[in-house]
Amino acid sequence: MNGHRDNGENSALAELAAEYWKLLRNYDHVVAAAPENLKAGLAAQANYATRRLISILGKSGLHIETFEEQVYLPNLPITALNAEDFSEGEPALVEQTLEPAIISGTTPIRFGRVYLRPAPRKEE
Repeated sequence: MNGHRDNGENSALAELAAEYWKLLRNYDHVVAAAPENLKAGLAAQANYATRRLISILGKSGLHIETFEEQVYLPNLPITALNAEDFSEGEPALVEQTLEPAIISGTTPIRFGRVYLRPAPRKEE
């Protein structure tokens, strides 16, 4: 036994991690709306929770990927919810991550969900 969880446990942990990530992402809105005297403490809590999530996932050989601002490629472990807005071969960037991909080594355990935006055209 190498200390990593089996696929069933990894799948459950990946699902929990994705939900926790979404909660932390929404918590950013709470911090932004909080009174100034509370923002630093709330932000520190969120940063600590993020570090703990990364650490706990790492113990099981998992990590989170969002691919934001990266060129969209069909082989990425993400589902682009607005992919139909782009023609084949049209360059696109990942604009927003709704759910992160959870990866074990190089193997996706859970696919992410994203929105795309057109990539800037290269000047010739």
